[in-house]
Amino acid sequence: MIDTTTRGGLTLADAPQVGQYWEGQGGFYAGIIPDYVGTQPRFLIFAADEAIDVEWGGLGSDDGGALDTDNGSPNTQSLTECRHGKDPHEAAQYASSYEKDGHRDFYLPSRRELDVAFQTIPDKFDPSDWYWSSTQQSRLGAYGRDFGDQSVPVPSLPKHIKGRARPARSIPVAEEGTA
Repeated sequence: MIDTTTRGGLTLADAPQVGQYWEGQGGFYAGIIPDYVGTQPRFLIFAADEAIDVEWGGLGSDDGGALDTDNGSPNTQSLTECRHGKDPHEAAQYASSYEKDGHRDFYLPSRRELDVAFQTIPDKFDPSDWYWSSTQQSRLGAYGRDFGDQSVPVPSLPKHIKGRARPARSIPVAEEGTA
């Protein structure tokens, strides 16, 4: 079992309604991301702030540490640690350096985390632009999300295209009575 006391030990009773700013947690509550790989479900929070006109970076490079579709934190860590000369991972750098309400554990969301936001809080995103995920698709592309067109699936976009980056953070859900 994950020790929730180190991350606040928050339970369902602590969470605001989906779409509300979660006071003290750094952003808008998007809901709970399910347990996909045998870990604990997590509260998902998206920052109110975002970077505009940023590249994913690393065009032509295989960033094998950024393949997780469910959790953007390890992807972001991998992207911020690698260097591609003059082509850094601008979106991941922005997200990992973001700080709000005293929290510094933000990251560039994964493909699936962006899907959750698309389903639960699309009104918090600009419908006229793309948002980067931290999930690489290939040496040339990474996944992004268009929040304006309901018919557009999560596409793979060339890593050098400019888009938006919205930091996210997640908190393990504590079982009732363990917080």
